[in-house]
Amino acid sequence: MTPISPSGMCRAVLCGAQQAFRSHRAGAAAPSTIPAMHHRLHLLLPVTAAFLLSCGGPGHDHADHAPAAQDSATTADQEALPAVTLDNGQRWKANPETTAGIASMQRILGAYDPAGGDPKALKAALEEEFGLIFERCTMTGEAHEQLHNYLLPIHHQLRDFAGTEAQRADLRSHLAAYATYFE
Repeated sequence: MTPISPSGMCRAVLCGAQQAFRSHRAGAAAPSTIPAMHHRLHLLLPVTAAFLLSCGGPGHDHADHAPAAQDSATTADQEALPAVTLDNGQRWKANPETTAGIASMQRILGAYDPAGGDPKALKAALEEEFGLIFERCTMTGEAHEQLHNYLLPIHHQLRDFAGTEAQRADLRSHLAAYATYFE
């Protein structure tokens, strides 16, 4: 049996999760298969998270990463995430689609009315836009790696997102920090 590199394993696991996410989002799965698909994605999430954190190196492709299924996040998960750094004191150059996606998430969050809004619909809209950021990303190199560092906390926040004031405030704060690191 040929050994698989961590990067190759990362691609294999995430490719399956990405295909399942896109199929589910596009409504391709029959209603009877959706619970089974959620169960498989639920099992893949811990593995996917580990490989997301270990991804990198030559040939790394941002399209290999898609938001995975829901699971409970812990404070330890948040603390284990890599920090975003600047490019020698300067902001990283981001592709316009990524910047537009972050702005769209900010608009979605800002337009939400907690008095009459549906938190599940808010979460779905945020997850949809988050998925589009991944699909449209063309960044490479260290800027791409720093974008991963920035996006991973959003992924963790969206897993258990119920639209509470505290969750919205945390996400709003993190989205606002985009302009600190990217232009």
